[in-house]
Amino acid sequence: MLKNATIAVVCLFACFPARAEHSVFTTAFTNCSEFAGEGNVSLAQAQPLVPPGYTITGAASGTAAIVVRITRCAEVRVDETPALPTTLSQIGINIVPPDGTGTINNYLLLYVSDNPFLVDAFLRAGVPARYDPGITYQYTLNSAGTGGTLYGAVPSAGVPAFFLYGPETEPPPNSAELFIANWWFGPYARVKQMTTLPAISFGTSGVTVFTSNDSELGKLIGGNAYNDFSILALRGEYPGGTMVVTVSGGR
Repeated sequence: MLKNATIAVVCLFACFPARAEHSVFTTAFTNCSEFAGEGNVSLAQAQPLVPPGYTITGAASGTAAIVVRITRCAEVRVDETPALPTTLSQIGINIVPPDGTGTINNYLLLYVSDNPFLVDAFLRAGVPARYDPGITYQYTLNSAGTGGTLYGAVPSAGVPAFFLYGPETEPPPNSAELFIANWWFGPYARVKQMTTLPAISFGTSGVTVFTSNDSELGKLIGGNAYNDFSILALRGEYPGGTMVVTVSGGR
């Protein structure tokens, strides 16, 4: 691996840039679908990636839970910037809610998108998001309309490539529910990324993640492939949502 790429990987998974000032930005999502998976990995591999101020769920039993998400939206608008078709992916470790809120709480290890306004907003907030114009989310519906196949790719962004592939089912009708996902970054809950989805519907997913086994992600999942999303493995569909990112002074 090239030296610069190695530095990028190390910082993406373990660097916490110092930033004392406060800042906030808001993002609106329209007509989106996603894969979200959560499954157990080694606590010994996960713990060094999570800074002070968080409690990893499952730590008492010697495990941690990795969370992998990839999303495609017809439109994403960051504050007053133009709305763009957007694909994004994020990877994290499930944690106990630092402020007691949210349906799920995760510590952010990786954020990648092809939306330059979204990436720039995260960078200004002190989160090392990555811009990748080649990120791909393709869902092919079957002829019966009951499910399909997801192919996802994050091919560059200064990190080892990873890919997603597998079958998914469509959400059942009239199953929409409220879901609030909090993703955190920096020691002592410095950055909070709160996404509120008022009406998301869930189907099932059998997606597998593939990557290099000597990358940081490969070490975390223990090899080239991971499909043990035994905690949750979902296809989500939602007409809209809002993400609010806040930055505190930290410690």
